[in-house]
Amino acid sequence: MKKGIIILSLLISAIWIFQSCTKDNDLLDDGDIREEYLGDWTANDQCAKQTYGVSINLDDNNSTQVVISNFANLGYAAEAVIAGNSIYVESQEVGGGYTVSGNGKLTGSIITWTSYNFETDGDATNCICTYTEN
Repeated sequence: MKKGIIILSLLISAIWIFQSCTKDNDLLDDGDIREEYLGDWTANDQCAKQTYGVSINLDDNNSTQVVISNFANLGYAAEAVIAGNSIYVESQEVGGGYTVSGNGKLTGSIITWTSYNFETDGDATNCICTYTEN
């Protein structure tokens, strides 16, 4: 009887140990880094000397991208890649004959675009801009 209790105790202990060693993906989930970029922003464009609204939303088709509506105040959306506190718009056609690109950094609630470009009909414009979260 004593031997049976010891075996049962060892069996229960072994099951408990193996169960506690299973990988729990929730512990590794740090959230979606894109969330800090989402929402409505006010753009202060030093090149165009304009202030205008932009909106940043999740790109449901790519887990590292967001979509920026009204990028460069052109009225079109551009896809951007998020990597930590950096945001990159790879060269892409957005509509209306415009091609855009750029890169910036998120610090707190401000995105500073150190460079963004748009071109149409061979004329290229290189600008800097600051987005402030609304």
